[in-house]
Amino acid sequence: MRSDGGTREILFRREGERGGFIFHPADATFIHLDGQGFAAAVDTLHLGKPPADEASQALIDSLRAELPPDRGLTRLLELAAVPDETLSHLFAMPTLMDFQITERCPSNCPQCYAASGPAGRHAAWDDARHAFAAMREAGVCQVAIGGGEPLTHPQFPEMLALIRDLGMVPNVTTTGIGMTRLQRTALARHCGAVALSLEGVGERFALRRRQGFAAFQETVAALLEAGINLVFQITLSAGNIDDLPDIADYLTTVSPLYGVIFLAHKPVGRATGYDAPLSTLPFAAVYRHVAAAMERLHPLTRVGFDCCLTPLVAALEADLGFAPDTILEGCSGARGSLGLTPGLDVVPCTFLPHESLGNLRTHSLHDIWHGPAAQAFRKRLSDRERYNCGTDCRVSHVCLGGCPIWDLVGCRWREAHC
Repeated sequence: MRSDGGTREILFRREGERGGFIFHPADATFIHLDGQGFAAAVDTLHLGKPPADEASQALIDSLRAELPPDRGLTRLLELAAVPDETLSHLFAMPTLMDFQITERCPSNCPQCYAASGPAGRHAAWDDARHAFAAMREAGVCQVAIGGGEPLTHPQFPEMLALIRDLGMVPNVTTTGIGMTRLQRTALARHCGAVALSLEGVGERFALRRRQGFAAFQETVAALLEAGINLVFQITLSAGNIDDLPDIADYLTTVSPLYGVIFLAHKPVGRATGYDAPLSTLPFAAVYRHVAAAMERLHPLTRVGFDCCLTPLVAALEADLGFAPDTILEGCSGARGSLGLTPGLDVVPCTFLPHESLGNLRTHSLHDIWHGPAAQAFRKRLSDRERYNCGTDCRVSHVCLGGCPIWDLVGCRWREAHC
């Protein structure tokens, strides 16, 4: 193991007969392969055998070109696929864990999903270490660290270092409030990316984020000066969709800009009584703003979406000329990712803190992932796609009809047919 940014151990994770993937933590390279391709990759890149034929040689050459040059150690993990063929892209175990390490935050922002406050609890350090070990055993690739404000956790730098030392990549969502030099150094050394939330600029920013826009810009400057990969998370709602052109204007002034992620407003926590989801607006009005923002930002940086926005992204995919099913990702809850509360309750996502699938103190991550509660949640995903989407929608098997809990965003198909 290394202490200067973590191990460079490459993970080969086989998922039964359906194949598997390669994950390199140096830059979070993720390559999914079918059964034959994965076997060839393991033979040559993990076991050191020469390629069996020309086709295998061509595959290995392409993989070596795609993987970072720092090959490092390799680890092979054998997992049994989930016996459920009703959902596309269903992994044998999660690849992402979203760990809410604290419920504490000094800000009391009005749209906080976690309803965090100054008296919120932290995840115990022993619990956190147990959770990270369980994630490594399961072949988790990335750990999203959030809160509350994760900077308030007394072991925050140690958590980032441990995640890296276990071969996973930590990513952090923060306000930056109270950030110390030690914390900034840990972010720069260990994180794949650091995300800041941005729902408006100038006075519009201060409506939702208590620190004010001037303090926010100071945080942006400090993170960029440290060489951190900076991502902006833009939660889109009925109340701020018209601010999106101004937000895009501001983002064009930030350099270097590592990425932008659009999120859908969810009615949970204090956000339940603050603002409303995009689904309360006509689809065409929402789509016009998001398409214009993506067209403007895509040439400048990475642009992504949370899985709750897939009904909207389906229209963008077609109109912007992407090949079918290339940028869509339906709800990943209990399908490729899980949430984790400070008390180690495992949930489909951190927006559903009361829908526990099990607790890591008493159950293994394997048993929770394969357990009845996770299976029941996956059935809700497949039922939404089956009953809410038309048979002639070409992407419903990937989109899954959007969030299975709330109606968060409209859909071009439903607008035309319902």
